[in-house]
Amino acid sequence: MKYSSVAPLVGGVLCAFLLMATPACKSKNVDSEIQSAFSTKAQSDPALAGVNASVMEGTVTLTGSCADAPCKENAEKAVKDIEGVKKVVNNITVTPVVINPDDALRSSVTQAITKYEGVQAEISAGVITLRGTIADKDQLQKLMMDLNALKPQKIDNQLVIKIK
Repeated sequence: MKYSSVAPLVGGVLCAFLLMATPACKSKNVDSEIQSAFSTKAQSDPALAGVNASVMEGTVTLTGSCADAPCKENAEKAVKDIEGVKKVVNNITVTPVVINPDDALRSSVTQAITKYEGVQAEISAGVITLRGTIADKDQLQKLMMDLNALKPQKIDNQLVIKIK
């Protein structure tokens, strides 16, 4: 009869252990699903390219960098929309992308001068320096209007007008 009184006790301990262990397993499954959902979102959203996420017990910690505050806020919102997320810790740093203004200006100037044979341009610190030759004053005037529309700091015109 001793065995029959011990069996319920062992069964009860075993059930209690299983009940306590089950939520931990469930949490890990949910965490991996959240991680997977974030990875899928990050691959489809270029704004999340510099953002990383770690998940523990439904709490998502975001790290990495975004170009601006709206990017940081959108990353947090995207994670909050994932099923199973209990809390979001947003440790993303905002590091604006610095674009050399000369690069954008250089691209626009290069496109503009293609219409004018013999004209070369150099760009430095927002200043366009023109060298070479141009057909006539009318073309020079059109070129200067095209370049002024790009809003450079200055245009240094060293062009020579061809004599007909």
